[in-house]
Amino acid sequence: MSGLKSRLSFSSCLTTCAVLTAVLAPGAARAQSAGANEIGELVVTAQKREERLLDVPVSVAVVRAETLDVFGSNEAVDLAYRVPNLGVSNSAGPRSFGFFIRGIGTTSFASESIESSSAYVVDGVVMGQAGASLTDLPDVERIEVLRGPQGTLFGKNASAGVISVVTKTPSKEFEAAGKLSWAWPHDDRKAQAYVSGPISDDVGFLLSARLAKRDGFVKNLFDGRRLNDRNEYGVRGRLQVDPSDNFRLGIIGDWWRRNADCCIWTLVSPGTPLNVTEQAFLDRGVALRPGNDTQNIDGDVFSDVKSWGLSAQADYDFASGHTLTSITSYRYWETIDGLDTDSSPINRFNVNFAEFTQKQFTQELRLTSPKGPFLDYVVGLFYFNSDVHSESTQLQPLAAPTRFTNRIVDNYTNGENMAVFGQANLNFTDDFRAIVGGRYLQELAEAEKVRFDPINNATESRQAGKTDHAFLWRVGLQYDLNDNSNVFATVTRGYKGGGYDVGIGTTTLLDVRPEKPTNYEVGLRASFPDQRLLLNVTAFRLEVEDLQVTAREPGDIGLFLLLNAAEALSKGVEAEVYWRPMPDVDLTLSGSAAYTDGKYKSFLRAPCYRGQTAAQGCVGAVQDLSGAQLPYAPKWSFNLDANYRAEVAEGYTLFLDGNVNYRTNYPSNTPNDPATQHPGFALVNGAVGIGPTDGAWKLSVFGRNLTDKYYYTRKFSTPTVAGVGAYSDYHPYEARRIVGVSLDLKY
Repeated sequence: MSGLKSRLSFSSCLTTCAVLTAVLAPGAARAQSAGANEIGELVVTAQKREERLLDVPVSVAVVRAETLDVFGSNEAVDLAYRVPNLGVSNSAGPRSFGFFIRGIGTTSFASESIESSSAYVVDGVVMGQAGASLTDLPDVERIEVLRGPQGTLFGKNASAGVISVVTKTPSKEFEAAGKLSWAWPHDDRKAQAYVSGPISDDVGFLLSARLAKRDGFVKNLFDGRRLNDRNEYGVRGRLQVDPSDNFRLGIIGDWWRRNADCCIWTLVSPGTPLNVTEQAFLDRGVALRPGNDTQNIDGDVFSDVKSWGLSAQADYDFASGHTLTSITSYRYWETIDGLDTDSSPINRFNVNFAEFTQKQFTQELRLTSPKGPFLDYVVGLFYFNSDVHSESTQLQPLAAPTRFTNRIVDNYTNGENMAVFGQANLNFTDDFRAIVGGRYLQELAEAEKVRFDPINNATESRQAGKTDHAFLWRVGLQYDLNDNSNVFATVTRGYKGGGYDVGIGTTTLLDVRPEKPTNYEVGLRASFPDQRLLLNVTAFRLEVEDLQVTAREPGDIGLFLLLNAAEALSKGVEAEVYWRPMPDVDLTLSGSAAYTDGKYKSFLRAPCYRGQTAAQGCVGAVQDLSGAQLPYAPKWSFNLDANYRAEVAEGYTLFLDGNVNYRTNYPSNTPNDPATQHPGFALVNGAVGIGPTDGAWKLSVFGRNLTDKYYYTRKFSTPTVAGVGAYSDYHPYEARRIVGVSLDLKY
């Protein structure tokens, strides 16, 4: 791959978008969709009940299944390049993974105890570990990204927002579908299929399976291995039992596995002075530059992940119009991963492995009233229990054998959360209402840490436990300007649970306090039926106290730990638009955009970056980042889609799809090293397909990242290389032009 290409300016990206829209909007064609004039009827469950998107006073971005499917995207991380103000930190495996919404998020290897700031929810079941969302997206009907604190209805780890995945339900008539795709480069192959239909008048089923394989795109110079490949497969089943008109029972089971030689970073710039590791690359003629797809290691790189779960949702409708819902779930997640950390063919730090397991049980019980009276509401009870055990092994045979340089660390944590919650509308008139919500919770956290030094035969251990109580709330007003538009203003107090820093570098169990966000929003929701246009605009101001960040501990024990060391302020505007410009043409234009001014309001003891001098603000190994830009919070970001369908011959339909996602520069890592500031970039995707109008099959050619734009999810100082200016990054497979073909079959 060539080096980092010149980035697109904001104006040139707008020009690209305009060209795409013009290409995909021919002057006349017959509509192929019965819903061409029903753009205002998009339905979401952002408030735990089915409502029109138009009526929901929450900043919601909706990603529909076909939007992802048409470009061959089927991973959770793909959402970061579909939704403005959604970012992702992803490098070296699932234990350090995290979503960022409006610049707020947490990535820490203390993930046994500390959860993500963004809740990842699948069919009403929250995933207790951010890494558990690093799977594919099976049987998706739609994905709702709720920005801002959503703890009132969605729980304690929704302080930045919620990613809610809603999957398909069994069909009333028998149907079967499959998809095969192949893409270049690196032989990217995917296969998926499902069957669905009735078993009897009261019972329906859906069964699906999928497989994704790809050769590694990183060549290992030491032995020729291909690293950072993909090898994943899974199955999922859903049974729907409706024995009467007022009772429904849905049972879901899923199993997923990844077993791959993944995931390692690559070196992108040498340091001063030059390290022997870097010299080995140069001796082989490898240029250390952005886009380097080589490594040179003698140790293992592996990622073996297993995930499975069962859930049951029962709904009972009372004669009064109330619905009682119970959601019960059990989930198991395990990752065994490791990599050769020294980036060299010498065994200096070959063993940096971990085995991590999480078991969780959740129970939610809620009562939903009918809409319309003076008071309508959703109230409920929630219980969550999570047990986590991790064992990490770090061996450095060439290092001085000081205590715990070589170590095996076992962490045991248990978390329990119990809550009562509710949200109500007080309908003073048909057009004017107040929004009142609250959640009271009790949270228990226990942690035990045991370190063993196999060289010095030394052992240390610590235990800790605590109980927190919190009250989350939401208040607001909403006014209907007419049947198709409304305005609202809300204030929400959120909460993200605390825990303990259980990092492997020390035996200390530092108390990490809860994170407390306060979010102010005003918004407009408007639909113009005659113009087939839906417009959502939300202005926000998000203040976060006790932000959980990696910082220097007061008293300076020589380590950087997860602490409540910062406050953040993120403010801006988010907008979504859905438009069918011509009533007799099946053309849909949709877009979303965000302006975000996200900064650390206070961050006095941030770690310095490598090579930072006193003149650059590093004093006593810390720097003051107050006023600095938040990570993964570009000032401007937008996403544009154009989807066109037309009958081009007797019984055949042409499909044209285009997408552009753009964001300005942002920090790709803490502590805001200028060298890790990601430049602005745009990703352009496109697809063209043809098939019979009855949908029996469709043959498509698709392209992702058509401009061959290089980007990365994280950039950092190269581990074990001490030279100033030595950097590595983790870039995904999609950081290159991908062209493929796919065949869809449907019965």
